[in-house]
Amino acid sequence: MRIFSRKVFQGRALCTHILLFVLCASLLAACGDDPVSHFDDKTSELSSKKEDSSSSRVVSQNKSSSSVNKGKVSSSSAITIELPPTEDGLDVVYVFVDGTVSGMIALDYFVMDAKIGMVQLDADSAYKETKTFYVSNVAKNGAYEINKINLTQPYVKFTVDGSIKKVADGKYASLSFMTLGDVTSGEIFNLNMLTTLEAHRVLELLKGNKLSFDEAKKKAAEEVWNMFHLESFDYDVSEMIHVSDISESGAALLAATVLLQGGSDDFAKFFKEVVDDIAKDGKWDDSNARLSIADWALTNDLKDGYASVRKTLVAQLGKAAEFEPYLKSFYLTELEFPTCDAENAGEIFFVKNKSSKFYAATYDDVSKSTARFVCDEQKGWLSIPDSLKDFMGETATAEDGDVRRGAFSGEFYTYDGTKKEWRKSTAIEKDRYFVLASNVKEFVDIQDVYENVKDDERVIFVLRHAERGDDTSKGGTLTDNGKKQSEEVGARLTKFKEDFVLGASEFLRAHQTVMSIAKGRGQSYDTRDTLPQLNDDWYAKNSEAVEKAKSECGGGWEVTSKYAYTGAYSTGADAAYYDLAERSVELIEDVLLKKYTKEKFVLLSSHDKLMVPLVAYCSNLQINLRKYDGGKWINYLAGVAIIVDKAGNRRYIAIRGLKSGFAD
Repeated sequence: MRIFSRKVFQGRALCTHILLFVLCASLLAACGDDPVSHFDDKTSELSSKKEDSSSSRVVSQNKSSSSVNKGKVSSSSAITIELPPTEDGLDVVYVFVDGTVSGMIALDYFVMDAKIGMVQLDADSAYKETKTFYVSNVAKNGAYEINKINLTQPYVKFTVDGSIKKVADGKYASLSFMTLGDVTSGEIFNLNMLTTLEAHRVLELLKGNKLSFDEAKKKAAEEVWNMFHLESFDYDVSEMIHVSDISESGAALLAATVLLQGGSDDFAKFFKEVVDDIAKDGKWDDSNARLSIADWALTNDLKDGYASVRKTLVAQLGKAAEFEPYLKSFYLTELEFPTCDAENAGEIFFVKNKSSKFYAATYDDVSKSTARFVCDEQKGWLSIPDSLKDFMGETATAEDGDVRRGAFSGEFYTYDGTKKEWRKSTAIEKDRYFVLASNVKEFVDIQDVYENVKDDERVIFVLRHAERGDDTSKGGTLTDNGKKQSEEVGARLTKFKEDFVLGASEFLRAHQTVMSIAKGRGQSYDTRDTLPQLNDDWYAKNSEAVEKAKSECGGGWEVTSKYAYTGAYSTGADAAYYDLAERSVELIEDVLLKKYTKEKFVLLSSHDKLMVPLVAYCSNLQINLRKYDGGKWINYLAGVAIIVDKAGNRRYIAIRGLKSGFAD
């Protein structure tokens, strides 16, 4: 039997502990001693320096110290001898004989013959480790029991090594767990992440001898629970909780364990850094780590409401408490969601922390994240479905016919001023959006356009052929100067290694144009597609009506430009031309983009009577080719670049291969 003493000053509560007086009395009687007189002798010896040792008395309590741990009951024996009060406090004498402690370790894998160590701490030497040390085996499920413990002081430290299987990715990480305890307060000492964080913090607090062991434990517990925006008084002491407990305390511990695992791929290193951070001043100063965990928690909530996380935990533990609300509470706090109640029901929120993966500068900023949230008075913050995001945050006024693209769905919508609602856009309305966004006002050198095509873009160049001879039939050819013009253009289009895919109308001069450009850029590949849709009659609907309109307007250039810029001759049963927008979109979408779906560079050659209406359409009539009204005509090797990105967005640029896009 060993006896140890601890001084408890007036004004502090005495620690409740186990006393089995009958057992100790029996042991003393077996030795031939009178138990009461034996204690009187010891009391007198230990208090000889006190002023009034003659008034010493024995205080004996017999109290059960049994604790249930996973169905197992363990008991230990202790005797307390209380001396008379002195001026500065009481001397309390403990006896801990042949004791037992046990618990569960929240790790998933242990090496063969894994051991847990328990060492006695010396309260008189800043709680340094003593030479009193016990070791016991750890079962595969993490259970342990240490028997036949004899201590001269009540404070102990438990340590164990093992591995945890991360919920985030299923990988194992090697960790060292620790817990501190007072064996007079209980016999169950579980080890988990929170006990480890708390233990390291307690040891730091005890260095200055300003706090008692109990005070340091209480303070450390408050600080560790506060890491997860929780209050310690709501939960059991951490060494009494196990991650598989179906209780509020078990749910909170499980949530904290899961959250920490979401912080880094190298979890062993990350956990040690968190332990060191908390031990220093009781604060989790690493805001980047907290933000990373909050992002992870939100990601998994949006994914399936933590269903996958729960499935993994149940597979590991057999059961899991309701941890989900704690995960959500953590990210709501870290990402600064406002309070959601009746006053702000219907309010829309998006994450404004620039370091978060969910950051958005404005409601429709989807450059980093499309996650948006709405406050539901009953259910709290909810993710807005994609089908509702496009217009829930709409604040700008709209006019009839306005076309907008939903920032979230990518769909196009047109505003119906009569019904005052948005509807899905037609193909014409959709392309109108691209035309207006392109805002084409002038011809740009083809080389500049070519060299600035982005990595995720592809381009289709549609040009008028080069200078031709007098023969305007399908067999008419380019002049020598026309071939030279084309080769010179090709010589400037050499920045990228990719060959141009070539195509032309059914006219020879159009084929000669793309062949000469390919030759000028040193391209050996000159196989060409023939596209009848690029012939000069693409916009003509009724050839007889076109001829009649020519006579009225004074020629082909005049009637073509008048049609393109005013819509003349394109209505009624005998219309000479198709509707400009409808026919242009048909050429762009149903012919060109449908045929060339992935080619990086496409070069096509057509004719002036196609190019003038197409340029007029793509520039929203801003480039003046109004020949009918004294304006200019389109030059050779001028046309339109149709640029498409991976998302299907289009932009149009009017291009020129010569010094000017206008003919002299």
